Amino acid sequence: MDEGFIDLRQHTETGISHVSFWPSFTDIMMVVVVIFMMASSVLILRNMALVRDLRATIDAQHNAEEAARSASETSATLEEQLAQTQNELSRLRMRLMRANEINQSRTEEINRQEQRLLALEADKQQLTASLQQSRREAQLHQDQLVQTQAEYTQLSETHNTLKTRLQEVLEQLSRTEKSNQEQATELTEFRRQRSLSDQQLVSLQGEFDELRNKYDKLIRPARSAVGKHVVSVRYFREDKKIQIRLRESDDEDYQDVNPDQLNKRLARLKDEYAGNLYVKVIIPEDSGLSYSEAWNFTYDLLQKYDYYHQDEP
Repeated sequence: MDEGFIDLRQHTETGISHVSFWPSFTDIMMVVVVIFMMASSVLILRNMALVRDLRATIDAQHNAEEAARSASETSATLEEQLAQTQNELSRLRMRLMRANEINQSRTEEINRQEQRLLALEADKQQLTASLQQSRREAQLHQDQLVQTQAEYTQLSETHNTLKTRLQEVLEQLSRTEKSNQEQATELTEFRRQRSLSDQQLVSLQGEFDELRNKYDKLIRPARSAVGKHVVSVRYFREDKKIQIRLRESDDEDYQDVNPDQLNKRLARLKDEYAGNLYVKVIIPEDSGLSYSEAWNFTYDLLQKYDYYHQDEP
């Protein structure tokens, strides 16, 4: 997280340390489901209490009507009470209508919450699939690194063996040069073996350097903003329109730019800070973007302008 937003940058950490993000998202999903179930339970209990009140009101209405009919037969004073009862009944009917409207509104809200829950579940499945793919790729890279290290170790052992053999030949050659001329043929043979060993050593040294370069690329340090010129890019959707804001340094404010302006300014900064431009892409938590849109935009900017991705094979 950076400034309250999810950081979707690639290669922020090495190995398979990306896994720490996904359990947090699962916990959030579980909390959303629990809150939804608790809210639904509370609404159901309130609706049941409202139904009981309405039934009691209807019974009271029937009783009031019976009392009104009896009162009309006995006294004009009771007619006044009947009018009051009918007025109260009207108020109760209005309350009943209001309760029905509230009940309908809450039912619609429950339906909307169910739709949102289904959408969140779909996003969870998509993110789970992406996590599994990332784990498979990380495992593949780990296997390749182990294989390269094994090859490097084998070449190192071969190099040491040849070096030892060369030293032995040199020592034997030195002893042979001190002997008489009758050993000249053997001395020539030793010199030929020395030449062959030197050629093999040079060949193995080239292979060793090539593997060393590959190994260095595999174990390259993690991407870091230390000592780099940091450029911040905010990417989100507002009122159904894509918004891009650029800040070229920490002491400046964000500026609204379009894609062409963004590419021109980043290209200029890349030339100005050759090999030291750190592009920080910020996707707000309520960005309104899909995972694919956020990922494609981030990956494209990093591949074009970020220092860490310029020397990738």
